[in-house]
Amino acid sequence: MSSLQTPFPANLTISVMFQDEALLNEVKALFEEKYGAIDMVSPYYNFSDISEYYDPEMGRDIRKVVFSFKNLLPRDEIRFVKIFADEIEHRYLKEDGSRLINIDPGLVSLENFILTTGKNFTHRIYLGDGVFAEVTLQFSKTDIKELPWSYKDYLFEPAKSFLLKIRENYRGKLGEYKRLLKDGKIQ
Repeated sequence: MSSLQTPFPANLTISVMFQDEALLNEVKALFEEKYGAIDMVSPYYNFSDISEYYDPEMGRDIRKVVFSFKNLLPRDEIRFVKIFADEIEHRYLKEDGSRLINIDPGLVSLENFILTTGKNFTHRIYLGDGVFAEVTLQFSKTDIKELPWSYKDYLFEPAKSFLLKIRENYRGKLGEYKRLLKDGKIQ
């Protein structure tokens, strides 16, 4: 029989598709204000070279970046990050209702990379408040395992190496978290 336990917190990530770097910086500041310091930023990459899926809505030459946050996040709070992300997306809509920015909150743990969405599908789990989550990628000891529904842009460079770097950095954060927990400095 299993016993119910709260898992260790995970590493919050925010993936952002954008064209306007000034807008990206505004969004970055909003997330830092709410969730603390960003500790790593991926190189920008051209999402439109990988997929044209968002081109009709956002235009051609969409760039993408992934942020990692210094503070760990209790895993069950990811739904509130998604709600906050959607509020920001709606704040910056074009006059026709299409997005200027696309924000995807996620979590990196030792075992996987999870993304949140407002869209249901067969492999997604409902978290509440209109938010679903999916295991987007699995981690092996040293690499990333693709799943049938994995977003391909996370499997190419620079995103793939960056996610592995976040995971390795998370390993150190988790070790520190466990030490603080053991010493009674956090609950």
